[in-house]
Amino acid sequence: MNSVSVIAYYFQITSLSSIMALSRKEIIAILLLITTLLNVLNATYFANIVHLHSSYEQVAHQVVCVGTAYICVIYALSTWLYHSNYHRSRQEMRFVLATMLLLMIVSHCVSTYFFREKMAFKGLSECTDLRSLFTSMTNVAKMISLVLSIICILLLCVALLMVLFKTWRSRKKRAKAEFKESA
Repeated sequence: MNSVSVIAYYFQITSLSSIMALSRKEIIAILLLITTLLNVLNATYFANIVHLHSSYEQVAHQVVCVGTAYICVIYALSTWLYHSNYHRSRQEMRFVLATMLLLMIVSHCVSTYFFREKMAFKGLSECTDLRSLFTSMTNVAKMISLVLSIICILLLCVALLMVLFKTWRSRKKRAKAEFKESA
């Protein structure tokens, strides 16, 4: 085996292992970036079913999607753009992130519920055939929007659980270290 093939083999192993070794912060950041893409797609295309003045619930759903995307981008990019060596500031950032994730989950649930209820057109469907008013693409877009909202809620829940688990684990580790120091 010559030295070039050894170096190429070593480079393949190190590059593969570095890709596979993502930290928990980076996994959360990737989840938040995926959530951002889904929310922007949802707000720009699939949640735009009727005219703006016809449905304020649709506008509220779009605002929640864009707001969630903006907040997710800020927190996702802070993984690579912000670092602190102080335990307390990292802990406070985890608390703020957990609070924001919880707020985004609740606002997404509320806006998705009202979007689904308003876009059902229950009162209008009693007196009019809705198939003549809306195209099949409109119905498909509404369903895709609801599915994307549910996927975003699930991704935010996974990110929240990961942040809470990390917070719990770091507190437990810190308490154990303080107990050893005092003994």
